[in-house]
Amino acid sequence: MNTRILRTELRRSIAPWATLAILVVAFGFLYSFSGPWSKAPLAWDEHWTHAAEWSRFLLVFLWPIAVGAGVIQGMRDSRSGTAELMTTMPRPGWQRAAKLAGALGGLLVLGYLLIFAVGAVQAAFNGGFFTFGWLPIVVVGVLGMLAGAWIGLGIGRLLPHPLTAPAVAVAAFVAVLLFQFAGSEGSALAGIVPFRASLLSPAMDVVRDPFSTTAGRMDLGQGVWLAGLAATGFLLLAGRTKRAKGLAVVPALVAAAIALPVLPGSTAEAEVSDPNATEMVCDGPVCVPRMFEPELPRLAGPGKEALRLLGTLPDAPVKVAVQDRRLDYDEVPPRAADTVYVDLLDWSVRSLLVPDDVRRALVAGAGTPTCYSLQGVDKFFMDELTARSITSSWFLGEWKMLSGHWRDEVKNDVLRKQEMFRALPPDVQRERIIAVRQAGLTCQGNQLDILLGGDR
Repeated sequence: MNTRILRTELRRSIAPWATLAILVVAFGFLYSFSGPWSKAPLAWDEHWTHAAEWSRFLLVFLWPIAVGAGVIQGMRDSRSGTAELMTTMPRPGWQRAAKLAGALGGLLVLGYLLIFAVGAVQAAFNGGFFTFGWLPIVVVGVLGMLAGAWIGLGIGRLLPHPLTAPAVAVAAFVAVLLFQFAGSEGSALAGIVPFRASLLSPAMDVVRDPFSTTAGRMDLGQGVWLAGLAATGFLLLAGRTKRAKGLAVVPALVAAAIALPVLPGSTAEAEVSDPNATEMVCDGPVCVPRMFEPELPRLAGPGKEALRLLGTLPDAPVKVAVQDRRLDYDEVPPRAADTVYVDLLDWSVRSLLVPDDVRRALVAGAGTPTCYSLQGVDKFFMDELTARSITSSWFLGEWKMLSGHWRDEVKNDVLRKQEMFRALPPDVQRERIIAVRQAGLTCQGNQLDILLGGDR
């Protein structure tokens, strides 16, 4: 296919308008709506892998556009009344099909790559984490756009009816949504479609863990399936006889038969930890995952000072480590006697910019994390939060509250209990701080009761 023929096909086809549509929808979604794709540490323009993952997520909306555009373009000969004439031409049908498929599929792929490139370029300029883990995610997305465009062309050629395009586009949108919800843990539709089958969708689920990436078998299985689907679409477009069109479904069936056993059977198998992102980078005893390496200078000084302060206690921690995975909503943070764990995915910690506030957060709870999950916010959680404010003030010798938005009545209550603790003899204060640390390591007992002796 020479460039003149391709340029002519581009002018005659719907490809430029379809590409413009996916760009408008994609960037309109990313920049007009607020969500995890717009907020650190999962923002689509923060790291290269995130740009790839959110681009794949957008296929929920972009893939039906590609399929619908393909259907419209596939009906061109029928609309112009030249369908019979084209079947009498001596040139093989695949040559003419290749021009149309190349124009529509190629331009839609370029549009998809542009979406990813905008996020990747911003990540590069912002010093975002780079790893080649984005490459297979983008390759599968490219195959998804090709498959959508080409299967649409084939359906349009096979069923040239005015209602085909909107019906197929809506069906594609519903199918992608159904597969996405069916494969998402905690969804009301989870289990309706087998998990392996749900991965046949070209779109990815919402990105939840910045440290995870797609498993190799997931990329391979999806790539095989989408390549087979694209081949079926092309053969439907190129086939001139009923027999040829009937045999066109073979590549998709074979691809599905190969892909389904390869695809992971659970979310834990589909999403794996990225070893490049979780590799630890250290400044002395303070370590962060490589993905958060830019945060190391902000944590190193306060972290070392926090270890010095905590070192006055028995069995004191000797290192500060940032967690290298996202906690589940109902999961209690991990803890260890020799380590002060920091969760930079927790906005209350990530948003701390002043070194004094960082140091205060690190010594809170005598160097132990909270004993409650995100869904455990209740009276006992508030007791623990008050105890953490008291312990951090005791270590720093400056009696004030942890950073955060406190209601006036809560703030007054915390300050009152701080005064109650300050009234205790110094040796009693130290004994109770040590006891609170043990309670924080085992999550046994009410930490505020331990500090105040139950008299509150």
